[in-house]
Amino acid sequence: MGDSVNQTTGAAGRWELSREALDGLLQALGPDRNAAGRRYERMRRKLIDLFSWRGAETPEELADETLNRLARRLHQGEPIERIESYMLGIARLLLKEHARRREQRSTALREIQVLRRGTAGETGMQDALERCLASLPEPSRLLIARYYSEDRAALAADLGVSLLALRTRALRIRRKLYDSVMACNEE
Repeated sequence: MGDSVNQTTGAAGRWELSREALDGLLQALGPDRNAAGRRYERMRRKLIDLFSWRGAETPEELADETLNRLARRLHQGEPIERIESYMLGIARLLLKEHARRREQRSTALREIQVLRRGTAGETGMQDALERCLASLPEPSRLLIARYYSEDRAALAADLGVSLLALRTRALRIRRKLYDSVMACNEE
């Protein structure tokens, strides 16, 4: 559980496990603290095995994150009847998030590889990018420019959307832009 046990929020404002939340989770796992601790470790091992089997890059971190989210739900007063089933539901959501991040990294790597194709191609790529940017609808062009030049949290607040919604919009625009640049580059 690391150094974050005594904190409630991390540097990025993300919720982290507090001592009270951990105590609440252990109480939910059973009245005997030692037995609850053993159950916690069995659940953690089960999660690590699940994430390993599903090909996650960091199964231990994902297991800890799953248990932290479970502890947070309990700490926030959410009634949970079947704790292990609920835990597995959280794990499924984390697997989806993990797959989405992996796809985003893969897309970014493909973009970098395309941009590294020799200096002669870089000028053509830059020209194609500028043409494709100019062909975007103005709101999309402005959003993508602001997304990469401003503080994203402030931009999301300015637009009245969540940071996740902002990222989703930017990713969609970036994908359209990428496809457009690739099409122009093949011509």
